[in-house]
Amino acid sequence: MAWNHNVTIKHLFTQEEDHASVQKSMNAIADVLQNDIAFILFLGTLRNFRSIPAGDDVFGPVDYANRLLDQMYDFANEYRIWIG
Repeated sequence: MAWNHNVTIKHLFTQEEDHASVQKSMNAIADVLQNDIAFILFLGTLRNFRSIPAGDDVFGPVDYANRLLDQMYDFANEYRIWIG
């Protein structure tokens, strides 16, 4: 598959699972994506990157973030955007 665009964000991911660390990581990712023309159609979902719930004992902030990242990867695959 030939990619139409590249974006580098993986260096912004965190291994930490506390809410503050996850939110900081997701904000940094959102900053990059909102300034990238290839993600203009993703801006509606991107708003959610900036408001990760703290979660509870069952579903934590990492779970919320991972769902959003899955949506980002689905979008990127559909529009042939390489995420590195």
